[in-house]
Amino acid sequence: MQKTTLYSLTFLAIILVTTSVGLVALHHHYSNAKEMLLESKMESGRREIREISILLTQQLQAGIAPLEVVDHLQQSIVNTDTQSEFICMYNREGVELCHPDPAFVGTKIEAFDSKFVDSSDIDDFIAVISRGQSASGIRSFPMQSGKSSQIVSVYPVEGTDWMLASHSNVLLLQTQLGNLYRNFLAGTLVLIFFISIGGFLLIRWIYRKYERNTEIHIAGLNEEINNLSLLNRQVENKQLSLAEQQRSRESNEASTENQRKRIITYQKDEIIALDINDIAFFYLVDNTVYLTTFRKQQYTLNNSLDELMKQLNSDDFYRANRQYIVHLDAIETILIYGRNQLQLKTRPQSPETIAISKNKVAEFKKWLDR
Repeated sequence: MQKTTLYSLTFLAIILVTTSVGLVALHHHYSNAKEMLLESKMESGRREIREISILLTQQLQAGIAPLEVVDHLQQSIVNTDTQSEFICMYNREGVELCHPDPAFVGTKIEAFDSKFVDSSDIDDFIAVISRGQSASGIRSFPMQSGKSSQIVSVYPVEGTDWMLASHSNVLLLQTQLGNLYRNFLAGTLVLIFFISIGGFLLIRWIYRKYERNTEIHIAGLNEEINNLSLLNRQVENKQLSLAEQQRSRESNEASTENQRKRIITYQKDEIIALDINDIAFFYLVDNTVYLTTFRKQQYTLNNSLDELMKQLNSDDFYRANRQYIVHLDAIETILIYGRNQLQLKTRPQSPETIAISKNKVAEFKKWLDR
């Protein structure tokens, strides 16, 4: 997959996830804010009419005439804004005693004038007024009236049949909620944008760092492969010239007397003499030394590997580890083994893995390159 396609899919995935989470969070917070605003309006209305009720009761207890008390209240609320929030007062028969618009004073609420919806019931608003008890809910009007719904709280004035009422215009409140929603949405979109960009840049930075590490690792592997290829070529060259080198070594003065040309072994009652160059490798198993020929024949010896190594031509045989002495011609392939180690594949195949430890890798390379 191309990097551009990968980055594009990653960016789209981040946008999809952040948008989904953001919209769910927006709906949750907006719903909570809406409920809090409605409750705040109701509580504000209840508190205001409760305080006015206490004030009116105190005036009546001070001996002020009821008509004068009503008149004082009317003068204090007259011409106040009725489009958003306002206070009015009814008697329990539903007659308007006080209203910001003097034209409504004296009018009576009809039985089917409006409905009052609270948390537990739906009733006519006049029925709520006539009960003379405090209540809070939504007052809705018939569609043909042209009036918008209101958040209404009613509260009785002690010792009278008066009912104070606070009104909040629901349409105006919905406009405020719409503005609130747009603010939430704008903030959410900005947050989604910055999270998406930040997440994308972070993922891209992590990917590039991983990519650089991978490139370094691949370069190291390539270098190791090149080194192994060089070693294998050296083995091949060594094997091609082995016959000529062997003949030269036999007549060379550098050949010492203790280098063996044959190995004597036994098979039952038969004495067998093996040419040293017919042996592929020697190996040790459970304190017994075995040899394997290029023809895959196997024999046991009484000599130790240390003794054998002193008697063998070091140009042809190499002590790979404590268990194996290997003839150059038996080495078929050299592989990476573990960390900084080598593994020899032989022909014929050895019974166990022939590993050259990292401490002997340099010596082995030098032996190949002689």
